[in-house]
Amino acid sequence: MEIKKIPFGNLTCTCFSRPGSGRVAYVLYPLEAMDSWIAQASERYRSSIVVISGMDWDNDLTPWKAPGVPEGSPAFKGGAGEFFNRLTEIVIPSIEHSMDLDAAPERTLIGVSLSGLFALWQWPQSDFFRNIATLSGSFWYEDFVQWVSQQPFTDKTGLCFMLLGEAEPRSRNPIFATVGKCTGEIVDYLRRQGVRITYKTVEGNHYQYPLRRLDMALSHIYGSGGNTELR
Repeated sequence: MEIKKIPFGNLTCTCFSRPGSGRVAYVLYPLEAMDSWIAQASERYRSSIVVISGMDWDNDLTPWKAPGVPEGSPAFKGGAGEFFNRLTEIVIPSIEHSMDLDAAPERTLIGVSLSGLFALWQWPQSDFFRNIATLSGSFWYEDFVQWVSQQPFTDKTGLCFMLLGEAEPRSRNPIFATVGKCTGEIVDYLRRQGVRITYKTVEGNHYQYPLRRLDMALSHIYGSGGNTELR
């Protein structure tokens, strides 16, 4: 097995295949240089791993148009619907065919920051990804908490993992600083809906300790060493 890089227009998909595992974790991430972690994680969690980068971060991952944050930044364009269709109808089927994966594997979607927002946004609308993990999800996004509170999650049988850096609610930006309150409200709602959710507050700020946090997400989804019974 070896790392394979598959380009799709502006996207770079860095893949490590584990045929026969029956599952694959997709990570929407702003960085490409993760090859050594991908190989180690695939072995540790007995899962194929695909890191997708190169998306238009502020626009492909946002669910609707909203003012830019911080103030004065370009407005978010809200292209998540189009990006989700591209991801699930073109990019991922091509990846799974190229990697010789089992038909319809169990899929997990992991996102950080705005891609964490995207991971939760798509979940009540589709069963394409069984499990999700959001690492410092941008739940401060305008009207997002209200939108989540109107969605049904009662039929979700997969797992949800969320974490937030303990320093994030202390942001100097008043909108970013609401992320602790917003995340707490979403977690409470998902629990009332019966979602199997784990929520952790961890040390650091928004982007600190990225690989440690990815490992934490995968270990909660797949169990230590990939044993799904260890949760």
